[in-house]
Order: sequence, then C-alpha cells, then structure tokens
Amino acid sequence: MELTGLIQTIFGGIGVGSIYALLGLAFALVFGRLKICSYMHGDLAILAAYMGFFLFNTLGVDPFLSLIVLLPIFFFLGYYIQTIFMKPFMSMEVWQGRYQAQIMVTWGIGMCIMAAEFMIWSGTYRIISVPYRNTTLAFANITIPIVHILSVASLVVIYTVLNYVLKKTDLGISFRACSVDRVTAMLTGINYQRICAIAFGISSSIAVVAGTFYALTNQITPAIGLELTFKGWVAVIIGGMGSLGGVILAGLLVGLVESLTSYFWIPALKEAVLFVGLLILLITRPGGLFKSR
Repeated sequence: MELTGLIQTIFGGIGVGSIYALLGLAFALVFGRLKICSYMHGDLAILAAYMGFFLFNTLGVDPFLSLIVLLPIFFFLGYYIQTIFMKPFMSMEVWQGRYQAQIMVTWGIGMCIMAAEFMIWSGTYRIISVPYRNTTLAFANITIPIVHILSVASLVVIYTVLNYVLKKTDLGISFRACSVDRVTAMLTGINYQRICAIAFGISSSIAVVAGTFYALTNQITPAIGLELTFKGWVAVIIGGMGSLGGVILAGLLVGLVESLTSYFWIPALKEAVLFVGLLILLITRPGGLFKSR
C-alpha cells in the first residue's frame, strides 16, 4: 500500500462526500427539523443536473452560471410542492400515517420526475463536458479535482449561511419554533404551513447545488436520483436528526467509506459495506453519531 495512493483516496472521498453532505443538508432541513419526510430530493438533484446539461449543450451556459436561473426555479418548485401536495398531511398525527403519506406522495413525484427524464433524455448516460471537468490542482504527488474543491467550498458557504439564517433572523427563529413545537408556534401567530413551504423550497435549492456538482463529476442517468436519495438519507441517519453539522460530517464519512472500500477491497461492494455499517449503527446508536441536544 502506497501512502500517496491512500492520501489521494482520502481526498477523493472527501470530495465525493461533500456532495452527499449537501444532499444530507437538504434532507435534514425538512425532516430533521420540521419532520417533513421527503423521498424526492435525489430526483430533484438529477433533474437540476439534466437542466444544467440542457442549458450547456444547447445555449452554452456554464453549469455554475445556470444556478442563477435554477436556484429560484427550484425554490418555487419546492415551495409549491409543499403547499399543494404536502400540506394536507401536515396536520395529521403520526398514528394517522403522517410519515407514510408523505413518503408515498414524494416517492410518486420522484417517479414522475424520473419518467419525464427518461422520455426527454432517455436512459443513456450523459456528461457535461465543461473544460474544467478534469482540471486538477497538484500538491506534491497529490492531485485534487478543482470541482471537488469548489464542492467543499460550497458546502461550507451553505452551512454558514443556513446557521446564520436559523440563529440570527426572524425567519430562522420562526423555523426553530416550528421545529420544537408546531402547536405552540401557531398559537403565537407563526404561519406554520408557510414556514414549511419556505423550508422545502430552500432544501430543493440545496439539492440543485448537489445535483450540479454530481453532474460535473459523474455520468448522469434518471435512475441515479433514487441512489442519491438513499445517500442523503444515510447522511441524515448517521449524522443525527436535526444536527446540520453532524449531517455534514456524516456525508463526508459516507464518501470516505466508499472511497476506502474501493481502494482496499472491491469497488462493487462499497455500497454493501456502507449499508452494513448503517445497520450496525442503527442497532448500537439509533440516534446517530452526532445527535443534537
């Protein structure tokens, strides 16, 4: 085993994990905080990737510039998905099937998104061939893709902004109040449904960023959306419900586990190792590694 190869693998795992951490943040914002159970954010990420692919191939718009258009579009898309499709289930109690209904609705929307992608772009793997896709920065004998560096930087920026919004703004205070006790929050005059819709819109926008970076480092196909949904959920479960910092660390850990499994063992078994580890964690520490107080 070469030390250089191991270090290279670790850096690669952190880069991949930053994408999972972004998806984890999207899930943690709506489920970890507001108990809105979504199973469609991976499909939203791939839809954003396809739209970036379309804009680049037809109009020559750089994927990062396309975010200027895609972020508000997906914010309002998430806002109205929550308002139209999820709102009827928000007042239900757990014993009435609140989470089951949310899962089925978002699963159905995700399947519709996947079907539309198959009809428009087929199942052929697509690549966004930007000039900097394979550009790397070299440190000694270690090379780091520039896209991974940008992905980690974006993760830090989004986490910092979210923390500021949640702790320092009126919207964040209302958001935290709804996450602690929605009944008391509504009695104080907070519009609970509007807060949930805004949160869903923000989480959908974060999924756009994750999807863009995924498309710049991988081939995309409609079926990948379901896989990304699972990876985002794994990050939330490992990180602990409601702990945004824990979700980020868990997402990076997921990327490291996949990379190190590929390096030391068999690449095809990286997901099996990940889910076996998740099963052990659920048995020994069901609250996650970084459960918030």
